Amino acid sequence: MKIKNELMASLAGAALFGAAANAEIIITDDLSAYGYIDAYYEDTDTGDNLEGGLAEFELGFAFAPAESKWSAVAELSFRDGRTTEATDSDGDTVDVPDDLDFETVTITYAATDELSFTVGNILSYQGFETYDATGLFQYSYQGAANSVVYSAGYAYGASADYATDDYALGLWVGEADDSASVEFLAAYTGIEDLTVKFIYADDPGYETINIWASYDIAAFTFAVEYTSNDWDGTFTAGEERAEDTYMALAYYSFGNAGLTLRYSGGDLENNIEYEKFTVSPSYAFSDNVFGLLELSYEEVEDEDFTTLAAELIYSF
Repeated sequence: MKIKNELMASLAGAALFGAAANAEIIITDDLSAYGYIDAYYEDTDTGDNLEGGLAEFELGFAFAPAESKWSAVAELSFRDGRTTEATDSDGDTVDVPDDLDFETVTITYAATDELSFTVGNILSYQGFETYDATGLFQYSYQGAANSVVYSAGYAYGASADYATDDYALGLWVGEADDSASVEFLAAYTGIEDLTVKFIYADDPGYETINIWASYDIAAFTFAVEYTSNDWDGTFTAGEERAEDTYMALAYYSFGNAGLTLRYSGGDLENNIEYEKFTVSPSYAFSDNVFGLLELSYEEVEDEDFTTLAAELIYSF
């Protein structure tokens, strides 16, 4: 079974742009709660003073009256930026600020079983690798130095989503610097266990194309992904640049244990090339507790380094 990737299941009315949860805690007939605690330890051989801590505590509430076409989701997230301490350019140890933020906070109207409209703080359509740790097959993200390759995360706006058993379409529109920010999704799910998605994002600060596909067969999950970002300088210190990254992943599940193998690479700013190899064994201790180890080897231009991480997630 795909243990970690299935810890979060979609909530009613959240469509493709909404929240996800494990077996939620039923508070009333209309209200349920869910969340997770993510603890980790990370160490690299680059000389940085990196320590473990609480990567994130998330608590969400889903409001879904049985006889209503309206529903709502509200998530509160506390995260410490993956490290509690780091070393600055002068060699001094500095604290990484903790963050307390809303994640998905949405109101959804289900016009039909297939069509829904959502407004609020909505998660981007982009990415095979999920924003929450509970949806990942490993600890780190595919980008160099554990960076996210997608151009967007959460943003305020409105979306329209249409989903059937065979395909899905989605459109999100938000505001950025007095101009419209847009994302478009097209997904195909007409073949059992196969998912293919195309996402296009156009913002005053960037243009992104994200394409990925995943396929489950027996105890295996295979995935490939390509992401292209063209930055105009708004978010890159005034520097226009293009980035192209790609990823291939294989996951094998045997009983409560699993093993992830991942390769990623691409071109970063100023034509800097990187490659990353990840091996991550994992184990589900119970329906709620999931742990993993990760060993990642990276090569960025002529420099290489190794990262070792351990992660424990309690979901509810």
